[in-house]
Amino acid sequence: MNFDMNRTWSQAVSLVQSNFQLLAVIAGLFILVPNMIFYIAVPDVMAMATSVNPDPDQMMALLSANAGRLIGFGLLVVVAQFICYAALVALMGQSRPTVGEALRQSLSAIPTLFGVTVLTMIVYVVVGLVLALVVGIVTALLTMVAGAAGAVLGSTVALVLLFVGMIYVVARFIMVYPAIMLEGIGNPLEMMKRSWALTRPQAKRIFLFLMLLLVAYLVISLVVGGMFGVLVAMLGGGPAAAMVSGLFNGILGSLVAMIYAGIMVAMHRQLAGTDTDEIGETFD
Repeated sequence: MNFDMNRTWSQAVSLVQSNFQLLAVIAGLFILVPNMIFYIAVPDVMAMATSVNPDPDQMMALLSANAGRLIGFGLLVVVAQFICYAALVALMGQSRPTVGEALRQSLSAIPTLFGVTVLTMIVYVVVGLVLALVVGIVTALLTMVAGAAGAVLGSTVALVLLFVGMIYVVARFIMVYPAIMLEGIGNPLEMMKRSWALTRPQAKRIFLFLMLLLVAYLVISLVVGGMFGVLVAMLGGGPAAAMVSGLFNGILGSLVAMIYAGIMVAMHRQLAGTDTDEIGETFD
């Protein structure tokens, strides 16, 4: 099982470029549109959430008042994302299904993907609790030795370790979508075990690769988001500002979905030993 960062990135970009129009339609339907609906459905909540200095009390009041809408439209966005990522992975796989076949496979995979999500959240909680225990002990010792400075240092270390732990979990379970869509594994636990086994030999390199991608994503999103933020500020609040915010996040989410799906497929080819140099159009 080999993993080459440069090859993974170049293959992912080639996969997306070769089928960009079709992939963009899928991502637009299942990422952009649901995202805009979500922003328009609860404009006050999203305006407050994306503001520079949101008021905690007002935020809690808005969340309570819009709890039903947030849950309902939130589930819509989650299910749409499941369908989108699964379909994109299937379409860029070597079996080359039709669009209809890919969407049918994605719909049938929704219960399994929900199961994987629940199991992954449990893993996050366990990792977080373990890190919290370790960091808590270290912070207490540092506080005893260095006082307030030790407490600040301990809190900083806690945030860094939590961030690293989350990215590591993502790195080990990044192959769950290829496991179900490209290998046909239907059991959530077996999908996670398969991803863990595939990534084990190259876990450190995959972790570093994802860290680099995350840094690049944060820089790009901050720059582009700042420009959209100026436009949103000019519009003030209300549906117009919410629509612009939803449009920005939907477009960014669609691009991320296509690239990330391409990365998963390219990475799976290397880790599963099915890598080839042939990356033609999915639908010839």
